[in-house]
Amino acid sequence: MRIRHRSMATLAAVSLGATGCGPAGGSAADGDGPIKLGIMAGLQTNSYSHPWVPQGAKIAAAAVNDAGGIGGRKVEIVVCDDKGTPQGAALCAQKLLRQDKVLMMVGNDGNMEAGLVPTLKATKSISWASLGSSLDSLKNDRVYVLQPVLVQYWILPQMLPPATKKVAYVSSDSVIARESQKRATTYYPKSISISSVTLPATTADFQPACLKIKESGADTAVLAISAGQSPMLIQTCHQIGLTGLRWAIPSIEVSPQLTKTLMQLRQPNLGVLAYGGTVRKDFEADVAKYGPKVGGLTNPIADGVINAWLGVKLLTKVVPAAGGPDAEKIKAWLDKQKAFDTMGATAPIDFTATPVPAMPRIKNTSATRGEYQNGKPVVTEPKPYTIKTP
Repeated sequence: MRIRHRSMATLAAVSLGATGCGPAGGSAADGDGPIKLGIMAGLQTNSYSHPWVPQGAKIAAAAVNDAGGIGGRKVEIVVCDDKGTPQGAALCAQKLLRQDKVLMMVGNDGNMEAGLVPTLKATKSISWASLGSSLDSLKNDRVYVLQPVLVQYWILPQMLPPATKKVAYVSSDSVIARESQKRATTYYPKSISISSVTLPATTADFQPACLKIKESGADTAVLAISAGQSPMLIQTCHQIGLTGLRWAIPSIEVSPQLTKTLMQLRQPNLGVLAYGGTVRKDFEADVAKYGPKVGGLTNPIADGVINAWLGVKLLTKVVPAAGGPDAEKIKAWLDKQKAFDTMGATAPIDFTATPVPAMPRIKNTSATRGEYQNGKPVVTEPKPYTIKTP
């Protein structure tokens, strides 16, 4: 239930109606042309841009097409920049699903699904592998989330070393940060004490936050702040003597600068990774082989890029199993899957279950333990952790 995690801003409630009548794109069963998949993301925004999200989808499509496509048909990725705004998302929804007639959406960054959902319903389409970063992603039955962001925070306590005694939770003052801390703390053992350090998204002075962490006596600090703030916070804390502090960081919060900082300062860390198994190695192999063919990749470690890549790759088995490229058939098939295989990236997903009733689109409740080594996430325990009720 993260709300635009990059800026950690409060979710804007959006209600945008779709124009026109009847479905426009939901089926691509006829013909032998390419299977069009739509993806929208904030490519040029006023806050945090994500150009690597569609880049990941294009790399996956190149790999899929090189292997023969889906049912002998090539995959085409159609991209729209929603500019990180509800209005932009509504326009992208109309363009992709009605004008471009894509089969469905895949790999969206998830921030602006509110502007997409009305058109999904009107065109009888779905958003597959949406990054679960907004309430709208986690409530609508036409949105399929492989990676619900808050699960990483909820499962983090299970991954802490037994010697952990005090944890400082560093968060911006936002709805998502407060909710994630509230839920996560229910999973901490009673032997671990929790303190809270607020770091507003607009702050430029990180020393007060570091002093609060130091005063708390924490041996571990959990980050739930803007990805742009994290490197400066870690550097500042290191400068005041917190050189042995372990940084517990969900992979959704990771940026190249952050991993570089951890490496340069040799900071102990715990990575709560959205995806594990061999998927990251498979992704890196595709990036090396197909990245240059589609224009390169500007951020190879962001969760959003791996999520978009994985979403496209998984469709090679989803579409045939569902009976062909028809969004309604795909939806009906997915809704019956009780142990969906994500190529080992997560624990098998039960799309029929509702483990978190308030957010029914949270189906995957697993994450993988890792570390940030040599500037990138590394899986240290291949078997995913699944949330356990305390």
